Amino acid sequence: MGARVNFLIAYATTEGQTDKIARYMAATLTEEGHEVRFHNVSDLSGGLTVTDYDKVIVAGSVHSGKHQPDLELFAFANRERLNQVPGLLVSVSLAAAFPDTLNEARGYVDTLLEATHWKPVQVILIAGAVKPGNYDWFEKSALLEGDLAGHLNEDLQDTREFTDWDALKQQVAEFTRS
Repeated sequence: MGARVNFLIAYATTEGQTDKIARYMAATLTEEGHEVRFHNVSDLSGGLTVTDYDKVIVAGSVHSGKHQPDLELFAFANRERLNQVPGLLVSVSLAAAFPDTLNEARGYVDTLLEATHWKPVQVILIAGAVKPGNYDWFEKSALLEGDLAGHLNEDLQDTREFTDWDALKQQVAEFTRS
């Protein structure tokens, strides 16, 4: 094991998959002996200062082609400090699950980074989940008519997780060593 690192994991979640991913990363880092602060960027309390950490992981999911507004605001408001410490962006989207939509997932990241003026040292594109019980008619229709329609069941009845946990663990380990 390498030196103990003080990590911040700042995240935004809409349906809970990014929360699950952020908790997984926190548990993995803690098991490796690192110190981790876990922070939902929608929670404005807590006196968070990005420069108090050796490395920062920012995680958010994509819905309707964009990351959460709270995530974008957090990255923009903290861009100077984020650019001073090694940073990792974890972008969670269904587009990251399939080779034919991977460029779309990259485009979501490009849009976020351009808007926030943040330059993380590493980006992870990770697949999320489909959670039909959380969707209204419009959201279900958009999924079944969009670029991902060919990859989803037409009934959209059951939750389906696409997250590759082993790949995520490996990529976070790479960031830890950098």
